[in-house]
Amino acid sequence: MIVLQKRICLSCRKFRLDDPLSGVCRVDKSVEHYPIKRTDETCELWQDAGQQYYIRTGWIKRTLAKQEEAKQ
Repeated sequence: MIVLQKRICLSCRKFRLDDPLSGVCRVDKSVEHYPIKRTDETCELWQDAGQQYYIRTGWIKRTLAKQEEAKQ
């Protein structure tokens, strides 16, 4: 069974998470500050990150659970 991933920043090789909702796009390494992107944004330079997508979604779920636990 083949599962096609969405071409969103969260599943891109050049994306680095900063918090559960956003991160930075590292496609253009010549800039001093990488542009901030939401996890659900897309671009034409998307590159498949493979297993990293699932690792990132796990990190987001764990971070949100810890934040919810801290509120209680």
